[in-house]
Amino acid sequence: MADHNAFRKIMMRSAHGLLPFILLYGFFTSGIGARHAVNTYPKVGPHWFLTRNHFQSDIPFWKNFTENKIVVQVTHRTLATLFLLMAIKGGIEVSKLKNLTPIARRSYYFFLAAVLLQVMIGVSAVWYPQPICVANLH
Repeated sequence: MADHNAFRKIMMRSAHGLLPFILLYGFFTSGIGARHAVNTYPKVGPHWFLTRNHFQSDIPFWKNFTENKIVVQVTHRTLATLFLLMAIKGGIEVSKLKNLTPIARRSYYFFLAAVLLQVMIGVSAVWYPQPICVANLH
Protein backbone atom coordinates (compact mmCIF):
# COMPACT_ATOMS: atom_id res chain seq x y z
CA MET A 1 0.00 0.00 0.00
CA ALA A 2 2.88 2.38 0.70
CA ASP A 3 4.13 1.96 -2.87
CA HIS A 4 0.72 2.86 -4.26
CA ASN A 5 0.58 5.96 -2.04
CA ALA A 6 4.06 6.95 -3.23
CA PHE A 7 2.89 6.42 -6.82
CA ARG A 8 -0.16 8.64 -6.25
CA LYS A 9 2.05 11.34 -4.74
CA ILE A 10 4.37 11.25 -7.79
CA MET A 11 1.42 11.50 -10.18
CA MET A 12 -0.14 14.34 -8.18
CA ARG A 13 3.09 16.35 -8.18
CA SER A 14 3.49 15.79 -11.91
CA ALA A 15 -0.06 16.70 -12.86
CA HIS A 16 -0.81 19.53 -10.46
CA GLY A 17 2.54 21.30 -10.26
CA LEU A 18 3.54 22.89 -13.54
CA LEU A 19 0.86 21.61 -15.87
CA PRO A 20 -1.68 24.44 -15.35
CA PHE A 21 1.02 27.04 -16.01
CA ILE A 22 2.27 25.19 -19.10
CA LEU A 23 -1.26 25.08 -20.47
CA LEU A 24 -1.84 28.75 -19.65
CA TYR A 25 1.32 29.78 -21.47
CA GLY A 26 0.41 27.47 -24.33
CA PHE A 27 -2.87 29.36 -24.65
CA PHE A 28 -0.98 32.67 -24.57
CA THR A 29 1.46 31.38 -27.20
CA SER A 30 -1.35 30.34 -29.49
CA GLY A 31 -3.48 33.39 -28.83
CA ILE A 32 -0.84 35.97 -29.72
CA GLY A 33 0.69 33.91 -32.52
CA ALA A 34 4.02 33.49 -30.78
CA ARG A 35 5.11 30.25 -32.42
CA HIS A 36 7.04 32.24 -35.04
CA ALA A 37 8.77 34.45 -32.44
CA VAL A 38 11.90 32.30 -31.97
CA ASN A 39 12.62 29.24 -34.10
CA THR A 40 15.66 28.02 -32.19
CA TYR A 41 15.48 25.47 -29.41
CA PRO A 42 16.91 25.22 -26.76
CA LYS A 43 18.54 28.59 -27.38
CA VAL A 44 16.76 31.93 -27.65
CA GLY A 45 18.37 33.13 -30.84
CA PRO A 46 22.11 33.30 -30.08
CA HIS A 47 21.56 33.32 -26.30
CA TRP A 48 20.81 30.50 -23.88
CA PHE A 49 18.39 32.53 -21.77
CA LEU A 50 16.19 35.59 -22.08
CA THR A 51 18.17 38.82 -21.89
CA ARG A 52 17.18 42.37 -21.08
CA ASN A 53 16.86 43.03 -24.82
CA HIS A 54 14.01 40.51 -25.13
CA PHE A 55 11.76 42.51 -22.81
CA GLN A 56 9.85 45.52 -24.11
CA SER A 57 10.47 48.62 -22.04
CA ASP A 58 7.43 50.55 -23.30
CA ILE A 59 4.98 48.27 -21.46
CA PRO A 60 4.92 47.25 -17.77
CA PHE A 61 7.31 44.40 -16.95
CA TRP A 62 4.56 41.94 -16.06
CA LYS A 63 2.81 42.46 -19.40
CA ASN A 64 5.87 41.02 -21.14
CA PHE A 65 4.79 37.65 -19.73
CA THR A 66 1.39 37.88 -21.41
CA GLU A 67 1.88 40.04 -24.52
CA ASN A 68 5.52 39.78 -25.61
CA LYS A 69 5.76 36.97 -28.16
CA ILE A 70 9.35 36.02 -27.41
CA VAL A 71 8.93 35.97 -23.64
CA VAL A 72 5.65 34.04 -23.82
CA GLN A 73 7.01 31.38 -26.15
CA VAL A 74 10.25 30.94 -24.21
CA THR A 75 8.37 30.75 -20.90
CA HIS A 76 6.04 28.08 -22.32
CA ARG A 77 8.83 25.91 -23.64
CA THR A 78 10.97 26.35 -20.51
CA LEU A 79 8.10 25.25 -18.28
CA ALA A 80 7.43 22.30 -20.61
CA THR A 81 11.08 21.25 -20.46
CA LEU A 82 11.02 21.43 -16.66
CA PHE A 83 7.83 19.34 -16.69
CA LEU A 84 9.54 16.72 -18.87
CA LEU A 85 12.49 16.59 -16.49
CA MET A 86 10.08 16.18 -13.55
CA ALA A 87 8.29 13.38 -15.40
CA ILE A 88 11.59 11.61 -16.06
CA LYS A 89 12.55 11.97 -12.39
CA GLY A 90 9.14 10.54 -11.47
CA GLY A 91 9.75 7.63 -13.83
CA ILE A 92 13.00 6.88 -12.03
CA GLU A 93 11.15 6.99 -8.70
CA VAL A 94 8.40 4.71 -10.03
CA SER A 95 10.97 2.19 -11.26
CA LYS A 96 12.33 1.97 -7.69
CA LEU A 97 8.94 1.02 -6.22
CA LYS A 98 8.95 -2.76 -5.70
CA ASN A 99 5.32 -3.60 -4.88
CA LEU A 100 3.62 -1.49 -7.52
CA THR A 101 1.16 -3.31 -9.74
CA PRO A 102 2.12 -3.73 -13.38
CA ILE A 103 -0.91 -1.69 -14.51
CA ALA A 104 0.11 1.28 -12.35
CA ARG A 105 3.70 1.03 -13.59
CA ARG A 106 2.61 0.91 -17.24
CA SER A 107 0.24 3.82 -16.74
CA TYR A 108 3.09 6.01 -15.53
CA TYR A 109 5.32 4.95 -18.41
CA PHE A 110 2.45 5.75 -20.80
CA PHE A 111 2.18 9.19 -19.15
CA LEU A 112 5.93 9.69 -19.56
CA ALA A 113 5.77 8.67 -23.23
CA ALA A 114 2.85 11.06 -23.84
CA VAL A 115 4.77 13.97 -22.24
CA LEU A 116 7.87 13.16 -24.28
CA LEU A 117 5.85 12.98 -27.49
CA GLN A 118 4.16 16.29 -26.72
CA VAL A 119 7.53 17.98 -26.13
CA MET A 120 8.92 16.51 -29.36
CA ILE A 121 5.94 17.79 -31.34
CA GLY A 122 6.30 21.20 -29.69
CA VAL A 123 10.01 21.38 -30.53
CA SER A 124 9.30 20.41 -34.13
CA ALA A 125 6.65 23.17 -34.28
CA VAL A 126 9.35 25.62 -33.18
CA TRP A 127 12.02 24.33 -35.56
CA TYR A 128 9.74 24.05 -38.60
CA PRO A 129 7.26 26.93 -38.29
CA GLN A 130 5.63 26.49 -41.71
CA PRO A 131 3.23 23.55 -41.31
CA ILE A 132 0.28 24.64 -39.18
CA CYS A 133 -0.78 21.00 -38.80
CA VAL A 134 2.22 20.37 -36.50
CA ALA A 135 1.22 23.29 -34.28
CA ASN A 136 -2.38 22.06 -34.26
CA LEU A 137 -1.25 18.57 -33.31
CA HIS A 138 0.78 20.03 -30.46
